[in-house]
Amino acid sequence: MSLKNHLSTDFEYSDKDLQKKAREAYDKGDFVGAYNQYLSIYQNENNPRGLQLSIALCLLRMNKRRQARLFAFKELLDYPDNDTATRLIVEQSAKVVGKTIYRRFDNSVRPEKFPDISLVLIVKNEEKDLPRCLESFKDIVKEIVVVDTGSTDRTVEIAKSYGARVEFYEWTNDFAEARNVSLSYASCEWVLRTDADEWIEEPEKAKLLHCVNSGVADIYLCPTVSKLRNGVQTVENVRLIRNHLGVIYHYPIHETVALSAAKLGLVQCLTNVDFLHSGYEFLEAGSSEKKTERNISVCTQYLEKHPEDFYVRLVRGLLLLNTTRKGDAISDLERGVKDIPDDASPVKYMGLAYIALCQQYVFEKRDIDLINILLDAQVDFNVYSCMMQFIGQIYLFNRADWKRANKIFDWTLKKYSTKLTFSDVLFPDKYNEVECSKLMAETCVLLKENEKARKYYLQAKKIQKSQSEKSEHQSYDKHYEDVDSFSAEQLRILAKTPKENLKYIETYSNILRAASKSELTAQDYLDLANCQIQLNNLKFAQKLIDESRLINSEIPFAYNLESLIALKEKENDKALEKAVQAYIKEPGNSSYQNNVEQISNLLRLSPVQGIKKVGLNWLSTGQTKEGLFALMLYLKFVPEDLEVNAVVAKYLN
Repeated sequence: MSLKNHLSTDFEYSDKDLQKKAREAYDKGDFVGAYNQYLSIYQNENNPRGLQLSIALCLLRMNKRRQARLFAFKELLDYPDNDTATRLIVEQSAKVVGKTIYRRFDNSVRPEKFPDISLVLIVKNEEKDLPRCLESFKDIVKEIVVVDTGSTDRTVEIAKSYGARVEFYEWTNDFAEARNVSLSYASCEWVLRTDADEWIEEPEKAKLLHCVNSGVADIYLCPTVSKLRNGVQTVENVRLIRNHLGVIYHYPIHETVALSAAKLGLVQCLTNVDFLHSGYEFLEAGSSEKKTERNISVCTQYLEKHPEDFYVRLVRGLLLLNTTRKGDAISDLERGVKDIPDDASPVKYMGLAYIALCQQYVFEKRDIDLINILLDAQVDFNVYSCMMQFIGQIYLFNRADWKRANKIFDWTLKKYSTKLTFSDVLFPDKYNEVECSKLMAETCVLLKENEKARKYYLQAKKIQKSQSEKSEHQSYDKHYEDVDSFSAEQLRILAKTPKENLKYIETYSNILRAASKSELTAQDYLDLANCQIQLNNLKFAQKLIDESRLINSEIPFAYNLESLIALKEKENDKALEKAVQAYIKEPGNSSYQNNVEQISNLLRLSPVQGIKKVGLNWLSTGQTKEGLFALMLYLKFVPEDLEVNAVVAKYLN
C-alpha cells in the first residue's frame, strides 16, 4: 500500500513544508521521521483529509499495528468515504480476527443427509443435568465422547447408558487443556462441543444440521441462552468445529479457539441456532462465590508461569470485581490492557475489561485514562455495535463531547449488527439499533442539525415498529410516534410530565424531541442540564448550562443548577456562592431561598450568614458589584450589623 498515492493535497498552507518533509522521509524509508512530521500537524480536531491515514500508514510500516488501526479508524470517523482507510482497517482486522461471517438458518425440516458429528463433553458430577443434555443431542450425532475429570456420582454410568465413549482425565486446573484432550478423542468430521448443563430443543436441531450442511465455515458459533433468576442472558459460544484442522483451545479459564482460528485462517460463522443453559438458574447459597474463587485460583496459578499473558490477567481482574478486592481487580485490568499485543483478537472478556475500566475512570474522574481506554476500545471493537454505542454514550454523557459521540453513533448505525453482544452488562433493551438511532437524533439536535435529527427519530420509529411486527412478544411503543406529527409546543408539554414524575431520562429525550421541531432555547438547555445533574452526568450538565448562557446569560436558574453540581462534587463553598447568585437575581423565588438555606446549614451557617460570607468574599476577589448587592440584601435582614454597614459605605463612597 503506497503512502504517496494516498496523501491529502488540501493541508493548510502553513503545513505544506512539514507535509513535504514527511513525504520525502517516507519515500526514503524513514517511517519514524515521517510519522513525527505528520504527528506535528495532527491536532485531534479539524484534521485535513488523509492526515490520520498517513499517520496510520507510517505506523503500519513501523510494525505498530494497533496504533495504525486506531488512526485509520479516526480517519474514517472524520471522512467515512475514504476507501483506503477502509481497506486498511479491513485488511488489518482480518489478520487479527480471521474471517467471520453471519448467517441465519431458519429451515425447520431436517435435511435427509448430514455429516458425521461427534458430541464432546468434559464433565464432573453431572448426574442431575447429563441425561437431559445427551437426550437432546443423541439423534443428531454419530458418537458421544464424555471425558470425566473425577466424578464420584453416577455421571459415568449415565454416559455409558447413552452409548458414550467415556475417557478419564486427571484435572489440572486448565480448561483449555481438558478441552483439547476431549477433541483428540473425536473421530467424526465435525465436533459438537457442549457442557452437561446445556441442551438443544427440537426446532433448533434442524437449523443446526442445515448449518453444518451449508459448508460456509469451519467453525460455527451459536447463541447460548442462560436462564437466570431474574431473566435470561445470551452469549455467543463456539459449538461446531470441523475436525482434523488443527484447531485448539487456549487459556485455562474462559478458553477460546479464536487465536487458533485466526492463525489457521479459518472462516467462522455466527448463527442463530440457540442452545439453552440452566447452570445459573438454581445456584445453591455460596456456590457462585466458591466458583469465582476457584476460577481466580486457576488464573493465579497460570499467571505465575505466564505473567505476561494479558487475557488471563483480564479474566482474573473481571473475576476479582465480584469480590471485595476491587483494587486488585483494577490493577489486573489496567496491566492486562497495557499488555494487549498487536495481534490480539477482540474477544468478549477484553470488551468487558474495557467497559469496567471506563466505568471506573468515570467514577474516579480520571479523564486522561478514560480517553485512552475509549481509544483502545475503538481499535478492537469498532465493528461491534453495542460496544460502539456504549463508547458513544461515554463521549456524550461523561465527556460532554457530543460532536465525537455523533460521529460514533453515525458509524455504528451505518453498519449496525448484533454480533458479539455484552447482554449481561449492556442490556439489549437499552443497547440496540432503535436506542442508537434515538441517540443519533439527540446529538443532531445538540449540534443544531434538526432536519437530520428528525430523520433519525423517524428511523427509530420505523425500526421499532418493524421489530414489533416480527415479534409476538414485543408491542409497538407509541413513544416512537413520528415526531413530525407533533408541534414543538406539544412536545414541550409532553416533556413536562415525566419531569414531574422524576423520569429524567425520558424528560431529557422529550425536550430534545421538542427542540428538533424548532431550536434549543436557553430554558431548554437548562432543563436538559437539570436532568443530567439528577443522572450524575455533571460535566455534560455544565456544558449545557454554558450553552444556555450563549443565548441568555441572565437566567437565575443557571446559577441554581451550578450550585447543585457543586454540591454533588462536594464543593460546598462554591455551591453556596452559586446559590446566592441565583437568589440575589430573583429574591422572591422560594426554591432559590430554600437552596441557600440548605447549603448554609451544611456549612453550619444561618442563611443570612451565608449571604454575608459570599458577599464579603466577592468584594475580596474584585467582584465589587456582586459583593455589594449581596451585602445590601444581607442588611435587609440584619440592618444592625455595623461592620457590614461600614464596608458597604466605604465602597459606595
